[in-house]
Order: sequence, then C-alpha cells, then structure tokens
Amino acid sequence: MNVIRRYFEIFLVIAIGLSSGCGGSSDNAPQQQLPTYQYSPPEDLGDGWQVGDLNAKGIDPASLETLINNIQNNAAGYLYIDSIAIAKNGELLLNHRTRTSLDQADGWANNQNIELHVLNSVTKSFTSALIGIAIDRGEIDGVNVLVHDYFQHKLPISNWTESKSNITLENWLNMRSGYEWDEWNVNYLDSNNLNMQMNNSSDPIQFLLDRPMTTEPGTTFAYSTGITFGLGRIIQLASGLSVANYLDTYLLTPLNISQFDYWSLDGQLHTGSALYLTTRDMIKFGQLYLDDGVWNGQRIISESWVNQSTQLRVQLSETGGYGYQWWMTQFDVNGQSYATYYANGFGGQYIFVFPELDLVVGLTGRAYADGQGEGRDIRGIMENDILPSFIN
Repeated sequence: MNVIRRYFEIFLVIAIGLSSGCGGSSDNAPQQQLPTYQYSPPEDLGDGWQVGDLNAKGIDPASLETLINNIQNNAAGYLYIDSIAIAKNGELLLNHRTRTSLDQADGWANNQNIELHVLNSVTKSFTSALIGIAIDRGEIDGVNVLVHDYFQHKLPISNWTESKSNITLENWLNMRSGYEWDEWNVNYLDSNNLNMQMNNSSDPIQFLLDRPMTTEPGTTFAYSTGITFGLGRIIQLASGLSVANYLDTYLLTPLNISQFDYWSLDGQLHTGSALYLTTRDMIKFGQLYLDDGVWNGQRIISESWVNQSTQLRVQLSETGGYGYQWWMTQFDVNGQSYATYYANGFGGQYIFVFPELDLVVGLTGRAYADGQGEGRDIRGIMENDILPSFIN
C-alpha cells in the first residue's frame, strides 16, 4: 500500500456522453487471446451474493455473449474494458473478467491479485457512504457542520475569508466549495494540475485548505479530488480510526468483502481514488444502495442517507448532474428513458444503479492514456448491449 506521489485521475463528464479520454501514460502489454465466450452463471462463493442463471430467468444471454466477445476481440467501441458484473433483482447473474494481466494502476498499490481492480474515483462514492455512516453513528453532527472546524490544528489557513469560514460538509459533498480548483483542464501529469500539486505537496490537506476562494460556497460546481481526500480526513478525525479501518469495519466487512487493497497519501487511504476491489464485490455496493442501505437483511447505511446522497443536487446537463459524490444521468432504450445514479472512475470504472429496473451494472477498464477513452462507447454498450436484455 504505497504512497503515490505521481498519481493522476480524470472522469467522464455527463455532457460528453460517457465516452471521453484522459491524459496519462499507459501499459500497452498485449492481452492474451481468449476463447469465444459462452455464458455460464457466476460461482456461488458464499460471499453474500445469491447467484442466478440468465437462462433460468428467461433472459437470453446472446447479447451479453456478443458484448463480451466484442471486448475480447478488441472490436471498435469495446476497447480497454477489463470486467463486467450484473445483478438483477438482488441476484448476481453475470461476473466475467476479460483482463489477463496486471497493468500500471496495480503498481500504485503493489497489487498482485488480478481479480482486484483499481476503482479510482468510484472510491468517492464509498467515501460518501462512510460520511453517511459517521452521521448515522453520531460521530458527525450532519451535513451542515463547518468543515474548517475539524482542522483547527492546521491554523493559520491562507486566503481566509468569511466565505471560506462558511464552507459546510454539504458543500464538500456536492463539490460546490467555492475554492479555486480546476483539475479537468490541465493534463493530470502536468505540474500545473492542482491534483498533482496536492499529491506532491508536503502537507496535502493544508494545500487544500489554503486554496483561495473564487465563488460563494454552495453556488459553483468545481470537481475536486482534493475535497474527497478532505472528507476522509474528517472521518478520521471524527471517529478516531484510520480511514482504512473505518471502511473495513463499517462497510466492507458487513458487505462480506474480505479482499481489498489501496494506496495511501499522507499516511491514509486516499478517499478520493485509491480503493481496489473485485468487480463482484464492487457491485455489492451498488446493490446496497439499490436496497436502501440494507445488505442481506442487515442495515449498513440509513435509508435517509441513501436517498440524500443519490438525489440530484447540482444540475450539470439536461439529463443529469451530481449528488453527494454520485453522478446522475439517464439512458434511452427504444424511446424510453431509464434514470441511473452511478459511481465513475478514471480509466473506465463504473457502478450503475437503476432503481426502476432493480438492476446494478459494474464495469472496470484501463483507458488511461490520451484517446483511449474514445475506443469504448459506454453509452452505446449500456443502451444497445446491456439494458435491452433486462427490460421487459
């Protein structure tokens, strides 16, 4: 679990259709040629999932078989996808890994388990869940607490203004802090990128807190991995536990997740981007939210927090926006729109939750270099290859 000093990250923005690329270097090691894929149900591993068979559910697997074969054959629009998992009506119906080798992202945490995959900013949605758990447990008083109250030990804070003093936890959760912050318009490996500067600074949280203000808190969306790193610090300070311990104790263990990895920044799991999970375990988190915070009969997160955090709070396009570290959009199939909230990470990591369809879809990927994101059409895959199979 190494400290990463040259970490980069970027996201798909709703407005560009879930298909953009990002900056960075990539591992171009060739993938092994895999045999033609034919569907088989997931294994029952005794890990809390009820497993099911598409055929037994009356769902023709042909479209999903074609999807996976297109991925394995590096067909246009299907590049750089590493795995897919699907759960419907609380049953795991598909879990398939197409990647055959480790890549550069595994080196960030010295991960040697090919089943574990970096989640990048999907980690942010897990962090939102931890904030909700801390509120449920009474360790944090609510979303209206002032964030700087937790960092008295960091005084003096530069660029201090009345506006800065009024930043709330909610402002951090929905990325409307008011800080001057732009990590999208400069390549993530460029020394001028703020995320890079924060990670390379001697005191990353001080770097965040010292940022000048450009707008009033709660008015302008400015995506910041630094803010989610700050959320992790609040969890640590409020609970007295390390973030990794808190995550394991109150979220992963209750979800029957025993395998995970992460990389650290400034001595803690970087809550903005550092978690590694299997795809099978990754979509347990989506199922937890779909079931209003309950997993296998055990309440892990309050229903009120699930509802609060997946509510559209920042309108970013005609069809979607942002909540508390969750994205929202919709997909169109045969003239009908289906709303989803989703977690999204650099390189092609996703958890899509469709409440109307009682469906969770997880994808991992490795589209790390400039232009690679254009090699896979996630919107097309969802609308043409996946969703039609699960719509009655």
